[in-house]
Amino acid sequence: MRLLVKAAAFVTRRQWTRWHKLTSKPQEIQDRLLLNIIVRNRATRFGRDHAFESIRSLSDYRNHVTIADYERLRPYVELVKHGEPHALTAEPVDMFTMTSGSTGEPKLIPVTATTRENYQQLTRLWYYRALVDHPDLFNGKLLGVVSPAMEGRTPGGIPFGAASGLIYQSSPRWIQNAYAVPYEVSQVKDFEARYYLIMRLALEHDISFFGTPNPSTILKLVESVNRNKHEIIKDIYDGTITSRCNLPAELRAALARRLGKNLPRARRLESLIKHDGTLRPKEYWPRLQLIGCWKGGTVGVRLKEFARWFGKTTPVRDLGYMASEAQMTLPVFDSGSAGILAVDKNFYEFIPESEITAATPTILTCSELEDGKLYYLILTTAGGLYRYDINDVVRVAGFYNQTPLIEFVRKGRDVTSITGEKLHVNQVIQAMTQAQSTAGIAVQHFRACADVEKSLYAFSVELEGVMPSRESLSQLLHELDAGLQELNMEYAQKRESRRLGPPVLCVMKPGWFERKGNSTLQRDGRDVQFKAQLLSTMPEDPDEIQFVVQGAGPANN
Repeated sequence: MRLLVKAAAFVTRRQWTRWHKLTSKPQEIQDRLLLNIIVRNRATRFGRDHAFESIRSLSDYRNHVTIADYERLRPYVELVKHGEPHALTAEPVDMFTMTSGSTGEPKLIPVTATTRENYQQLTRLWYYRALVDHPDLFNGKLLGVVSPAMEGRTPGGIPFGAASGLIYQSSPRWIQNAYAVPYEVSQVKDFEARYYLIMRLALEHDISFFGTPNPSTILKLVESVNRNKHEIIKDIYDGTITSRCNLPAELRAALARRLGKNLPRARRLESLIKHDGTLRPKEYWPRLQLIGCWKGGTVGVRLKEFARWFGKTTPVRDLGYMASEAQMTLPVFDSGSAGILAVDKNFYEFIPESEITAATPTILTCSELEDGKLYYLILTTAGGLYRYDINDVVRVAGFYNQTPLIEFVRKGRDVTSITGEKLHVNQVIQAMTQAQSTAGIAVQHFRACADVEKSLYAFSVELEGVMPSRESLSQLLHELDAGLQELNMEYAQKRESRRLGPPVLCVMKPGWFERKGNSTLQRDGRDVQFKAQLLSTMPEDPDEIQFVVQGAGPANN
């Protein structure tokens, strides 16, 4: 292993040296990349529709291609889904990554060979820079947790799946071989079984690196150990996997061939329990060198819980600003969540946060950004996204040479995301409308609040007429939760995996919504019609709440 690490580090060091030089001339690299993307894709259907053959500069590009969201791309993606190979890109589409959209229809994001290579290069560089700062990073086994890279196929036969699985597969082969848990475990659909299996396999080993994008997943995994500690220890002692763990027969058989009795490890874990009955990673993985996960945005709130499990000295490095659409930064420090903007991978434009609703907002390139300022990001990629509004707010957190250090702050207009679910206000409206009809309850006004601290959604409602029974209100909440799970696959996944807790229904006092509107008008001092923000992270005034109905289902504890 040490020889492999040294050889890989030697090769990647040269790649880092080349990449480091690019950060001194970001605008030159960006201009060249943009024209390369345009030239390569002139003959595509999108290129013909938007006169790519006439584009010679960024100004031309902006004149021919307006900023737009996914709905402009959807017709082209539909063509690719059904077998037309060059609707968006000259390169064939190898797969789609999948993420939730603003309606119930998921977004499919094309992945080409160039896209894969971009992921691979940034992943290699991330590991290299982590190794430079943590020389013992690969002295033990690695633990990575991802979703499947392949979850199905389109009518045209193109596979689709999760970006995290694609990034895992973009890791060097020698790193994949060092993982304590085989990739196949990511395909276990039962979350309880998946969590159990991951930690049953990982606790046998001395883990030196633990990486997964969402810190909530890390906490769920270490918490699951203590719910199942005696069963896990027995499995390690016997070299088995409990029959209670719901696994496909083929996977169970394959794993059984890898396992054997491990009495010393089981006894070690038993000895750790004797102190206070709790198993903690800082004790069962004492040589853990680094945790890799997201640190920015709302998910970063959970990092304060790490000290209880991992101690106060285990470093945490952000994995980078990434989404299903692209991987956009390379973090090279443990501190903060910012990373170097990957100027050679995607083309970026930025709109100042305060101008996003302006008729003609200022549009900036990466060389025109100011330290500390907030911007909306507009993305052009080799995978067929052209001036794509990803609806993310980012902050400039300094510069690396001449290249901005970018950190994710939050989702943008009409979207909240506690733990990656990206809930859109349209989905809330649609689910509430259906829930009212099914439960037979008339809701006069409502708002949804993403409670980041509690990792759940609170729905505030002002009702018409006679107060319904608690049973009817519970049904309304149940139907609302079920509707959101149907409309938003990532909300459903987070609920099933308990990263999102059951929602609550706050029944508000009569006149609440009008009072809220009047208060806003008085504060803003504008004589205009009050426009309600139906989805936000701002909690309601507790004095306006009559009572709260608790939700049921998988809890986040």
